[in-house]
Amino acid sequence: MSDKLLKKQNILIVDDAPANIRVLVEILTDTYDISVATNGPEALEIATSRTGLYGSPDLILLDIMMPEMDGYEVCKILRQNPTTKDIPVVFVTANTDDGTLQEAFESGGTDYVRKPVNKVELLARIKSALTHQELTKKLLEEEKLEGVLEMAGAICHELNQPMQSILGFSQLLMDDMAEDNPNYEYIRIIKSQIDKMGRITKKLMRITRYETCEYIESTKIIDIYKASDEEA
Repeated sequence: MSDKLLKKQNILIVDDAPANIRVLVEILTDTYDISVATNGPEALEIATSRTGLYGSPDLILLDIMMPEMDGYEVCKILRQNPTTKDIPVVFVTANTDDGTLQEAFESGGTDYVRKPVNKVELLARIKSALTHQELTKKLLEEEKLEGVLEMAGAICHELNQPMQSILGFSQLLMDDMAEDNPNYEYIRIIKSQIDKMGRITKKLMRITRYETCEYIESTKIIDIYKASDEEA
C-alpha cells in the first residue's frame, strides 16, 4: 500500500504561545496530522474526545508553563484517565534543569524537547516515543493472545473426551441400524458435525500465528485456518 494511503498519526500540540505553535506546526505538518490546544482544559477535552477530526491523539507535545493549568497537572490527569493513560507525552520546555525534568517525568512524561525547538531533535524524539508505544502495544497484544490461546487449548482438551464419546456412540448406532432407517441419516449428520468440531479444536490447539479475519459489524476474529500451523 502506498504511504499516501496510510493514515497519518495525530500529534496534539499544547502551548499558550501562538509563535511556538506555528513553529511546531511548520515542522510536523508534512508528517503528521496536527491538533492544537492553547490551554490545559482544552488539551484534556481534545485528548479524551473520540469524536474530533482525528480522534484521540497518538502523541502529545505539552508545554510546561501555561496559565490556569500547567503541563505537569495536565499530564497527571492524562495518566489517571484510562482512555489517555498510555498516550506518549513529550514535554516542550526551555527549562531543562534537574528539578524541572524530574517533575516532568514524575508527572508521567515520556520524554522532553528543549526550546527553542530543533527540528531534527523534535522529529527523532517523536519517532522514538511513537515506536516505543507501538512495540509496547504489540507486546501486550501478544501476551494477551498467549493467555487466550492457553485457555482455548485447555477448553479443547476438555471437549475432546465428550466429543469422542458422541462419535463412538453415533458409530455404534449406525452399525446397528439399517441405512434405510429414517434416523440413520440424522445420526450420520450428527457424527459428521462432531468430526468437524474435532478438526476445529485441533486447529485451535495448533495456532502459532496471530492472524485475523473480518467478522460482523467491523469486528475481527482470529482466523484459525491461517493462524494454524496445519494446512486448511
